[in-house]
Amino acid sequence: MKTIPLIIAASIAATPALAQTMKPMPGMAAKAAKSGNGSGVIKAIDPKTAKVTIQHGPIAALGWPGMTMAFAAMPATLLKTVKVGQRIDFKVQVTATGPTVTAVRPH
Repeated sequence: MKTIPLIIAASIAATPALAQTMKPMPGMAAKAAKSGNGSGVIKAIDPKTAKVTIQHGPIAALGWPGMTMAFAAMPATLLKTVKVGQRIDFKVQVTATGPTVTAVRPH
């Protein structure tokens, strides 16, 4: 009966070392964020939620056709540099949490 507690204790002690040597299985690694550049027109700005709606052309790097969609803005202060109806160039990053505009350049 004393063997079982010793085995459990040994397993617990070895766990950190084992975790350090394990490699992720194929397909289990976190996906890297994708990014691309787009051009479009600001259709709406919501400073309370830090969201901007942009009608944009195709974004080839992401495989997106032209569309109108809302993006989170990071940092939210980007929204202070644009207004509804303005043409912009922008950089978008897509992560597991969704698309985020990370840079804006008004025309």
